[in-house]
Amino acid sequence: MKIIFTVNTYYPLTDGVQAVTEYEAEGLAKLGHDVTVVTVKYPGLKEFETHHNVKIIRYNIATKHALYVGDIKGYRRLIEKLCKNADVLINVCTQTATTEVLYPILYKLPCKKVLYMHGFHDFHWHSFDFTSFSNFGHKLWNNFRWRFDYLTNGKYIKKYDTTIQLHEMDEATFFMKKKFGINSKIINNGADKQFFSSKEDVKFQNEHYAVCIANFIPRKNQEFILRSFYMSKQSRLSLILIGSKTTPYFFELIKLKAKLDKKYGQRKVEILHDIPREQIARYVKNSSLYLLGSEWEAFPISIVEAMAAGIPYISTDVGIVKYLPGGKIVDSVSEMAFWIDLLTKNRKVAHSLGNEGKYYADENFVEEKIVLKLESILKDKSL
Repeated sequence: MKIIFTVNTYYPLTDGVQAVTEYEAEGLAKLGHDVTVVTVKYPGLKEFETHHNVKIIRYNIATKHALYVGDIKGYRRLIEKLCKNADVLINVCTQTATTEVLYPILYKLPCKKVLYMHGFHDFHWHSFDFTSFSNFGHKLWNNFRWRFDYLTNGKYIKKYDTTIQLHEMDEATFFMKKKFGINSKIINNGADKQFFSSKEDVKFQNEHYAVCIANFIPRKNQEFILRSFYMSKQSRLSLILIGSKTTPYFFELIKLKAKLDKKYGQRKVEILHDIPREQIARYVKNSSLYLLGSEWEAFPISIVEAMAAGIPYISTDVGIVKYLPGGKIVDSVSEMAFWIDLLTKNRKVAHSLGNEGKYYADENFVEEKIVLKLESILKDKSL
């Protein structure tokens, strides 16, 4: 098959949606399909490139402040041209220019059309939305913008031959069914095979550590994790926070650590960035606990990876995490601190949770199985 993906971020950029799209595109290419990814042209990246047998086209189109900018007409012409000889078009995510500016021309495209959702806008209010007038205004505008977007674009969404969701309990799955009568196909996120392999030696000053892998942005809420860690009573446990790059929030966390050291006494905390992807799995596999403090997620890849590695997780109640085995869900800093203490002291309980998560991951989160399931959906002639 000739398959076209459109997605907001792709190699060499890194985020959850990018990671899923990359292993699916490369997996389909390995199966012999002709795969092209059309994505946003960010500064410093080539317009055309081939990576792991996937052709990449980067175009001048973007989403800024929930609005679509760039050469929209040119982008539409490009997709029309590509789809003339394609079997399938996969639009990854709503609320992105790469998908939504195509809505008015979907009827023109002769190939099969698939909408691959990764959750949708979080309409709930969170604590960081009230930390500044800027954050409050941003949230207010986005809630209005995306509510209006979904209500007015239902007629276009119905034109897709099929819609794919991450989990049957995802809010977006229920929304599409209730509002538009769409019965979505389900494909879980997966973990790279390196997370399923055995532990590797990683030398730290402290043998036992908890880890969190998340970009340094307020929504990921590493502040929640830091406060929980310092409130816990496990002096032998260290904490490692890893993000892709430094941001203003990164420096806020550095300052918070200094304050918490004064309040609770100095604890071993490493706040790292720009760690190569191949080393991330080593940090996760050799940890004692995986911690997630996010205020919003759909189906967090990092939890999937922790489960694949057999590491018990402690997470805030976000997305579909509460439906996954292998960890504990918390609603407060004190509750996360409690579970850090309990799972650090009682390794039998921790190992039991880790094993439950790993068994589930072995059955549901293997990338090769996910790619085969996607291929099966794309080949389905009844769609």
